Amino acid sequence: MNLEMIEKDFRTKVCERLQISSEGLELFRVFTPFMFEDGDHLSIVLKRDNGNWILSDEGHTFMHLTYDIDEKDLRQGTRQKIITNALSVFKVHDREGELIITIENDGYGDALYSFIQALLRITDITYLSRERVRSTFMEDFLAFMKETVPEKRRELD
Repeated sequence: MNLEMIEKDFRTKVCERLQISSEGLELFRVFTPFMFEDGDHLSIVLKRDNGNWILSDEGHTFMHLTYDIDEKDLRQGTRQKIITNALSVFKVHDREGELIITIENDGYGDALYSFIQALLRITDITYLSRERVRSTFMEDFLAFMKETVPEKRRELD
């Protein structure tokens, strides 16, 4: 499939306000109107990887989340469950912090749609509901207490 056809498939499946820009050999930046809560756009690239076409965030999503959330907190508890669920539902893989989806059977538009949905669902951890905030607060509080207060000086109940 050529770049023109890929862009058309992206626009049909995702949105008309989408552009692709070449950034090197078999590397293309995909510009969409989708953003993080602070106005930064999602970072998405289309590239060749081990003979397959993939979409990648090049590690940007987790990096962006760590502006407000400690990285270790993304890897445990409720936040980790939300992230794992989003990755599983949309068949996105976490490759050491880089989120990727492999494009199968020329399904470029479908892959981009799923990839964007996964990224947006992951960024939703910044909008946790009060109940979820309460549960993550207790997880964070208990972890902090265990880290900072010697075991002999604390009793958690």
